[in-house]
Amino acid sequence: MAEYSSREQISIEKDLCSMFSQEYLRSLGKDTGLVKRERKIDPFVMFWVLTLSFGVRLQRTLASLKRSYEKETDTNLSGSSWYYRFTPELISILNECVIHGIKYMATDQTHNLNEKLDKFNDVMIQDSTIIRLHKSLSKLYPATRSKREAAGVKVATLVSVVANGPQRLGIYSESTNDIKTIMVGP
Repeated sequence: MAEYSSREQISIEKDLCSMFSQEYLRSLGKDTGLVKRERKIDPFVMFWVLTLSFGVRLQRTLASLKRSYEKETDTNLSGSSWYYRFTPELISILNECVIHGIKYMATDQTHNLNEKLDKFNDVMIQDSTIIRLHKSLSKLYPATRSKREAAGVKVATLVSVVANGPQRLGIYSESTNDIKTIMVGP
């Protein structure tokens, strides 16, 4: 398990608190419909209880999460006011928070870059690989870089650096120019 110094822990805590501020989480709670009336359930506290109460080897139940929430807010909740919050609205808040966190981390990295590079949202990498096939497929996929009778295809992959995964995959004949395999989109 990784050990963090107190300075690193404070930095992580600051980053998380600026990423998911009270104002952001409370307005998100209203926008998604999780909070209809401001009563005992605070979306800010609920978010942090849900996200920080889980970990490796921690077995949590809704009742233990409820107790954690009550401890953090110094309130007593009825079972229904807690359990009825686990709705599609809560799921949409958590989805929005994941998207917000990814965007925050992606834009945060560009602060050290030149102003000209700050406008980029993503970096796309194109890679093409030739795969040799059995010579019985040479009529369908003729090879262009082989002195003997063979077959080959070009597998073109467009990879997103931000998403850390492929955006598009295409299979072409080996003779297809690389420029024709690049289709980034808008």
